[in-house]
Parts: sequence; C-alpha cells; structure tokens
Amino acid sequence: MAPSTRWYTSQAATAAARRMAAAGVVGDSACSLSAFGQPDPALIPSGLTSVGTGRAGNYWCLIWNRDP
Repeated sequence: MAPSTRWYTSQAATAAARRMAAAGVVGDSACSLSAFGQPDPALIPSGLTSVGTGRAGNYWCLIWNRDP
C-alpha cells in the first residue's frame, strides 16, 4: 500500500500567499507551487510525504516534501 500524503495548513505557505496577494503577483520563493485561483492538482507530483497549504484571497501557496 502506497503511503498517503498529509495535507495541512502551513504558516509559511499562508505568509507567502499573503505576500503574493499584497503584491498582486503569483510567485514566492517559499512556495513549491504558486497559483491564482484553485491550484491544478495535476501539477502536484506523486510520492510526497506532506503538502503545506496557504491561501490569501485567490492566491495559493503549496509547500511540499518528497520521500527521501
């Protein structure tokens, strides 16, 4: 059985989403994936141990970890 990915609200991802929203731009160095509107699940790689999420308005930041 493949391990499942743990999704959680991340303070770092939320702070990054707030920075993006304040600047009105997508992209922050803290994010593994940045999005305006709903992130596309097809862009999230498999084999991740955890994904931290953060949202501010329509800006999203995902920070993930991969199995070693």
